[in-house]
Amino acid sequence: MKNTTTFFALCLFTVFTVSAQVGIGTTDPQESLHIAGNGSTIRVEGLNSENNNKNLGGTSKYNVLVDANGTLSLGDLSGEVVSESGISSPVVVQTTANSGLNSAELYQKNFTLTQRALVVITYYISIDFDGYDGIAKIDDGRAKIAHNYFYLGDGSTANTSKAYGMTSSVYSNSNCDTATGYVYNSRSTTISLEAGTYSIHLNGAVFGGDLTADAAFRATFGDLDRIDIQAIYL
Repeated sequence: MKNTTTFFALCLFTVFTVSAQVGIGTTDPQESLHIAGNGSTIRVEGLNSENNNKNLGGTSKYNVLVDANGTLSLGDLSGEVVSESGISSPVVVQTTANSGLNSAELYQKNFTLTQRALVVITYYISIDFDGYDGIAKIDDGRAKIAHNYFYLGDGSTANTSKAYGMTSSVYSNSNCDTATGYVYNSRSTTISLEAGTYSIHLNGAVFGGDLTADAAFRATFGDLDRIDIQAIYL
């Protein structure tokens, strides 16, 4: 009886050991589930267009993600997150009285990512240069610099330890007592971000050389502007 019991236990152990690896199209599975053949596929009906609203059907392909528990799901479609004007009304930024550097936040734009993504942030913004008082036109021939850049925030507060998308324009005029028309700053930046809520804090800065009051000026940002945020979900 003891020998019979031992033999039965060995048989069970052998069956469970073998069944731990299942082969389809192969008699020598190398993994827990091994599907052999050049054209082998797997169908999960919970991910098809009939059962999953993230699957839009047609001939398009959709990314399948795996979480920390090994659960499979369809990822969100990459595409546009924001495309609109960021400034409700133009913002004036003056240099200091002696033409030193001065800056101000022009707008904040929030966005939410549902999963990890490469985020492409593109902005463009118009700049109108004027004298410090906003009345006199610039005619001193000195270079006037306007910077734009943005900070990344958590949906409310900017993290000012790192600036992104810095770009600058230089303006000067000495041939006449008036000048009209816009100058534009534009920049595109790609950042890798995890799922969550974020904010873009676009800033404008002006600098006249930190020389004298004669070199001071103002810039009006955002008579025309645009911000586009695209998410490439990973």
